[in-house]
Amino acid sequence: MALSENLLHGGDLISASARYNIPVEHWLDLSTGLNPVSYPVDSVDPKAFQQLPYIQPAFLAAAAQYYGSDQLLAVNGSQPVIQALPQCVEKLPVLLPAVGYDEHRASWQKNGNPVVFYPAFDDEAARVMIETALLEGEAFHLVVINPNNPSGLRFSPHTLAEWSRQMAPGSYLIVDEAFIDTDPETSVLAGHHAANMVILRSFGKFFGLAGVRLGFVFTEAKLRETLQHRLGLWQVNGVAQSLATRALSDGEWQVRARQDIALNAEATQQALAPLIEVLNPLGEIQSALFSSWLLNRFEASKVQHYFATQGILVRIIVIDKHQSLLRIGILDRNDLNAMERLKQIALTCAQCFSAQRAHSTEQEVADVCE
Repeated sequence: MALSENLLHGGDLISASARYNIPVEHWLDLSTGLNPVSYPVDSVDPKAFQQLPYIQPAFLAAAAQYYGSDQLLAVNGSQPVIQALPQCVEKLPVLLPAVGYDEHRASWQKNGNPVVFYPAFDDEAARVMIETALLEGEAFHLVVINPNNPSGLRFSPHTLAEWSRQMAPGSYLIVDEAFIDTDPETSVLAGHHAANMVILRSFGKFFGLAGVRLGFVFTEAKLRETLQHRLGLWQVNGVAQSLATRALSDGEWQVRARQDIALNAEATQQALAPLIEVLNPLGEIQSALFSSWLLNRFEASKVQHYFATQGILVRIIVIDKHQSLLRIGILDRNDLNAMERLKQIALTCAQCFSAQRAHSTEQEVADVCE
């Protein structure tokens, strides 16, 4: 008897709390891929609460300086743009990664666009499929998640710029760079931005402030105007603008954050090492803010369920009827209690799986270590 998969959205601690009867404040959330050391929020200008949130010049200037482009529209996170974009461009077929942030697929399909998927784990196979489609000369939109969450697939900005040059009139190359802030020189905004590109950037992940709900879309003026008209006024509240203006301008914090993220990722992997060794994943993807393990679906569900019973939320992404990805974020290495808790739970889970190797049926496996 296989466990039912817990397909909660990343960060949904309220649902996890209800399902496992563990108070929200007792959870460690490793399901989102957020920087665990957020930009410090010590004070906010009272005017940010009192005035209508028209876009402030200082906020726009800070964003343009940080991202290296002033062809931007500030929005309430990337999600509204992902939902609205299919209605703002020509209705063409769309080429999407077979595995990735699923809201892209959902939005294009809801709009009625024909959807074709390219491989998300094999960069050469993905490249061949995309370039074959380009050579055929037909118009289509191409969605690239760079780097891909959760498969880790990524393409160089030079490659993306070359693809954009080959696209037929009316086509757009949509590049979701939600996780690129740890490696900003690989962004297409760093010298490769073309008129037929739509680039999405997320503020909350790198700065660890997901609750602010802030993102940016970079594209040519006419499409920005269309998006802005569809999304409406006051997409970005005053508090978000105030916090982001400081964070985007704080170069010293950004340098330290990239260093800390790398060290925190290494420490988290060390804590998980005994479990990784026992599971021996079919594939392992390392990204700065998360790692993904390719496992058979039963084992992925077993790990996720055991961690959840101990108050640690990780994410499952179903690949097919046989395999799932188990995606795990990173902890702050200086939070010694949290690191020790993760280490002990991972070790206990590893010992359980080692013991299970002697059992031959899923029912017997499911009964071990409950």
